[in-house]
Amino acid sequence: MDYLFREYLAWIAENHEFYMELKEHDSPLYDRFLPVYAVLDHVYQEVKGDRMQFDSDLERIFHVGLEFLHDQFESCKLYLETKFKGDLHVFMEYAPAVNHILFVEDVRYELEEKEADYDPKKLEDLLDFLEDILDAKTGIDENLGVYVDSVVKDVVGDVDFELYGIIDIFMDVAETFGLYLFEDEDIVLGNDI
Repeated sequence: MDYLFREYLAWIAENHEFYMELKEHDSPLYDRFLPVYAVLDHVYQEVKGDRMQFDSDLERIFHVGLEFLHDQFESCKLYLETKFKGDLHVFMEYAPAVNHILFVEDVRYELEEKEADYDPKKLEDLLDFLEDILDAKTGIDENLGVYVDSVVKDVVGDVDFELYGIIDIFMDVAETFGLYLFEDEDIVLGNDI
């Protein structure tokens, strides 16, 4: 437990500023990482406050989540440095394409984990297409998400399994902990009546 928590705190120290930039810019990457980050933070706070026992299930959840965040943030920071020369504002313009790349990588991982029979060339072509958007920097078509979803559906459509990735798992874990991350908030202006 202590080792994982030290790793978590080191990850926070290294990535908190970047994560808050994603939030400030209303980036889809922030929403992508929120379920995992929220669960890890919740577990850390609850265990440290002696309100939760750190058992083997929580250890596995924490380990998987921390590894996921580490890998995904490293990918984002690599894109920031290599494709955008460290320019955070230009990176944020293309964050939706980066988000789609990470999603397609998740799909490929799930297909390989389940040893599904699929056409890897279609996913490679899609990843190349998305990388070309980052390289060309000609803007992002408003229908990019629809296109990515249609290609992924075409690839997964014939495969006999439901795509249920790490983010989906962490959304479920968050709800189990009572963390409802994407609910609409009612805003009341003025005094309560």
